[in-house]
Amino acid sequence: MTPFRSPKEMLDAHEQMFGDAGRQCAEIVLRWATTLFGTPLDALNVRIVLAPVELGPYNRHAGYHYGRGDRGTFILGNRHIVELQGGTLVLVQGPAEDFIVHELTHARQAQLEAQHGWGRKRGDHRDKGWYAAIAEACPNYLGVEFPSSSWPTGPRPKKGTNPLSEVEAAHWPSSFRLLAMMDDPRLPQCTITHVRQLSVA
Repeated sequence: MTPFRSPKEMLDAHEQMFGDAGRQCAEIVLRWATTLFGTPLDALNVRIVLAPVELGPYNRHAGYHYGRGDRGTFILGNRHIVELQGGTLVLVQGPAEDFIVHELTHARQAQLEAQHGWGRKRGDHRDKGWYAAIAEACPNYLGVEFPSSSWPTGPRPKKGTNPLSEVEAAHWPSSFRLLAMMDDPRLPQCTITHVRQLSVA
């Protein structure tokens, strides 16, 4: 996939395809792709597709990520992200930024897996690459840490531990925001100074 030549080209292309909703999603990618993770993602090599349809079994999935390392990233958002109103695509109130951040985290997960040779044994949301990508993004996006002691250890926590559940980790970042707002000790406040202010999207 050929990257966009500039942020303006990326914004204009998404607006031409999906209207203001597409432009807003591209703006979110440009805002976060280079600042969330230890290694910046190539924001100009991300494509967003918005389709107000059901996606996945039982309509449980809000989005989908496809990408292999640095060869480009496709992000698909379905009816949980965008609605068709009067012939125009409109973002659903609230989840668009979290949705994009979640899918960008999958892009970073793919990079980490390729870099370290980590495989996926139990799905996209239950492996070391996923948890490591969240740990990189968490301080910048929510202002809290996600230390390895809080990473899920399987369907049932090991005796004497108190990690987040696999379900909580799968629903990053919205589940983390709620835990952080409750001052959950498993997500300690970040000690770095440049973080995004905690707020409910």
